[in-house]
Amino acid sequence: MPGRVLVVTYHFPPVGGIGVQRTLKYVTHLRRWGWEPVVLAPRDPAFPLRDPALLASVPDGIEVHRSLSLEPARAAMVASRRMARGSVAGEANAAGSCELGSQRPRHSSPIRRAGRLGARAWQRLWDALLFPDQGIAWLPSAVRAGLRANSRRPVDVLYSSSLPISSHIVAGAIKSRTGLPWVADFRDPWVDSPILPTPRTPKRQMQRRTERWIVERADRVVLAMEGLRDMFAARYPSLADKFIYIPNGYDRADFAGIEPTRSDPTKFTLLFAGSLYRKGELNAFLGGVERLIERRPEIRARLRVRFLGRANEENKRVAAAYTSPGRLGDVVRFEDFVPRREALAQMAGADALLQLMPDEPGTEMFVGGKVFEYMALDRPVLAVMPPGEGRRLIEGMPGGRGADVDPASVADALERLLDDPPAPGHADAAGRYDRVNLAAELAAVLDGVLSEHAAEPGGSRRKAN
Repeated sequence: MPGRVLVVTYHFPPVGGIGVQRTLKYVTHLRRWGWEPVVLAPRDPAFPLRDPALLASVPDGIEVHRSLSLEPARAAMVASRRMARGSVAGEANAAGSCELGSQRPRHSSPIRRAGRLGARAWQRLWDALLFPDQGIAWLPSAVRAGLRANSRRPVDVLYSSSLPISSHIVAGAIKSRTGLPWVADFRDPWVDSPILPTPRTPKRQMQRRTERWIVERADRVVLAMEGLRDMFAARYPSLADKFIYIPNGYDRADFAGIEPTRSDPTKFTLLFAGSLYRKGELNAFLGGVERLIERRPEIRARLRVRFLGRANEENKRVAAAYTSPGRLGDVVRFEDFVPRREALAQMAGADALLQLMPDEPGTEMFVGGKVFEYMALDRPVLAVMPPGEGRRLIEGMPGGRGADVDPASVADALERLLDDPPAPGHADAAGRYDRVNLAAELAAVLDGVLSEHAAEPGGSRRKAN
């Protein structure tokens, strides 16, 4: 019989976004390596991105146990959506039509603005009050559902994925009740994260204690970045043997039947597909585009830069400033989140793809999940990133070009990309980042912790090798 692994994850279809993919692909491919996933996820999490089409990616027969998560943000999210729908309907009736994908509505009603402001204020309030995050509201029902699933048909190993950190708290609580071995997977850093708001000192101390509790209780800790593994090893030197690097990747099956979509075949299209949520992501890049067009005005007619996905408020303000009349409004376009397959078609049809990362302490370890999808498409990629793990990976690809997070460097790199596009080539001929192979690496980790557990006094092993 295959081993059974209880996969504790907050992000699971119909939730959308790049954060879903790592765990979803483990669930998809672990079976071929001798493990049967059993998923534990919230029934309706307070996460704004939805992509119901992803449900078709969940393999037939996979057990999925969903339990209620009473996050305060859910109420604000539902209220905001209702207010927005009512406001949009009123604006559409008044104006007659509304251009989809525009940077913002031509007229934003007071009701809609109030809804956005109210939702953000509510979010900040509960982010400050709940620890480690709002996902902790899922803990009681998740632990009950996990224990119930295990009592009906026992599992062999626990696996949990963060962020949010509450997924690890759920798995740790189930381990305390069952004694099962546990593998904790960190997709991103949490303590001293360069991309998350810095909490006040008391909360920062609580974060450190909670992270230590996780790494001490877990039998293995998987990290999605080499730099993150090195950070954990330096922070917990006595536990260094627990830390294992398994990168993110791509799934060739996702690209089957994808027909490239070109927005304007007469222009050179540079596409960024993903969320803009980091401080300072846009300024240097858009400043570089503007500098290049000032230097070579004819490029304005040749170039189109498209951003496909959500942006936080700061990046929205930057985008609005650069796309104002007289600047880059005819070159740069910001569009809303679209379902995954549509995004892949847009990526496949672009002339080149864009990755951004601000130059802040700690960001040199980041790669970005979308980079691996770019890799699978074998498209040219422009990386506006500080020197580090992600930029090395992209510059090592046949079509990879790098630029410093500086307008002058961006302008020079973009000019070279336009004037001398790289020849196509396979970015991962050896399949190092193929999700099937990465699932094999996780399966080996699960095999290892199960063998150790079986060797302990009182341990048992159900999985036959």
